[in-house]
Parts: sequence; C-alpha cells; structure tokens
Amino acid sequence: MERLVTKRLFWHTPVSGTAVSGPQSSAIDLRIGVLRLEALTFIASSVGSTADIGAFFRVGADGVSWGSYADQTALLTSTFSLANPEGYKALSLPLALAPFIQFAFSGTGSNPQDTVVTADLILRMAQ
Repeated sequence: MERLVTKRLFWHTPVSGTAVSGPQSSAIDLRIGVLRLEALTFIASSVGSTADIGAFFRVGADGVSWGSYADQTALLTSTFSLANPEGYKALSLPLALAPFIQFAFSGTGSNPQDTVVTADLILRMAQ
C-alpha cells in the first residue's frame, strides 16, 4: 500500500532576495518510508506587483552538511516564464538520490520586496 503525504515547507514566507539566499526549508529525511518525491507545490504573491521567484533544491548525506543549490538543476528559474506567474504551481521533482533534501525560493531581479510564498512537498510514502 502507498499513500500521499503533504509536508508544509513555507507559509506566507517573505521572498525578497535576488540570489539563492531566500528562505530555506528544514532538512527533509527521505530514508524511512519515502518511496518517491511527487511534487513541490507553491503559490507566490505580491500586493505591489507580480511575484517573480525561482525554486531550488540541494541534497545532503546527513541533514547537516549540504551540497550547493548550484549543484542541482533549478526546479524553476523564474515564475515569469509561466503563463500565470502568480497561480498555484506544481513542479515535478527529480530523483534525489540522497538521504536528505532541502528546498529554497529566491526572488529574481524583478521580484517585488513584498513577495510571499506558501509551499508544500508531496511525498509518496509506503503505508
């Protein structure tokens, strides 16, 4: 048996930087019961303008020591590349091939200072 589990990563979290220096999730342990990373879902919004953010991940062996976000292909480099930049998004995820994973969002050059993001990780778990 399998089941889908949602893990909240961010809730109305400010994303105002323009490098991969925005909010980072806590370490997610993939060692026990996780069969597959299904999706990263998020919605970004700004009152003043249109949010423009990117989504990134990095992996680690122990939840303390991490590779660089630059070591992995970005999940999304700019929401402006999408038809509806501020709509609800679901990004497919690659195989992590590591026991721990961490996610980050960052603004791009045109991202307004009042941008916030809410994001969830959907995991396929062994029952």
